[in-house]
Amino acid sequence: MSKLLSENCIVFDIDAAEKQDVLMALVKELHAAGKITDVNEFFEDVLAREAIAPTYVGFDMGLPHGKTDHVLEASVCFGRTKNPVAWTEDGETVDLVIMIAVPLSEAGNTHMKILASLSRKLMHEEFRESLRNSSKEQVFAILTEVLEG
Repeated sequence: MSKLLSENCIVFDIDAAEKQDVLMALVKELHAAGKITDVNEFFEDVLAREAIAPTYVGFDMGLPHGKTDHVLEASVCFGRTKNPVAWTEDGETVDLVIMIAVPLSEAGNTHMKILASLSRKLMHEEFRESLRNSSKEQVFAILTEVLEG
């Protein structure tokens, strides 16, 4: 699954006042990489999913996702914010975000494989800290290794 991530879908220092700003920054990168068909449509899909239940996974991380026909190819986009951003109504904040985009036709299998690969690693503090403190090249290598498994 290494093709899920491209180097230009790793975004550092996202200057965002709120969750929607972070989501839009990552959606724009997915569009620029040719992974989704329409910025606004996919953004709305991700917001609709967030309305069902926020994708805060603990450890100051968000894992937003969209499973729609606006996705051309299953993809992951990583973002690190400049400052913590409120992610839930309860005031939980994030500084790391991994957005998952999956075509509707692959919503079950591919989506679950990506979530499983990431979830196994996200519980480890060493892994999370490496995402917070590494260069773009290092983050690309770290996530590629995880997503290939």
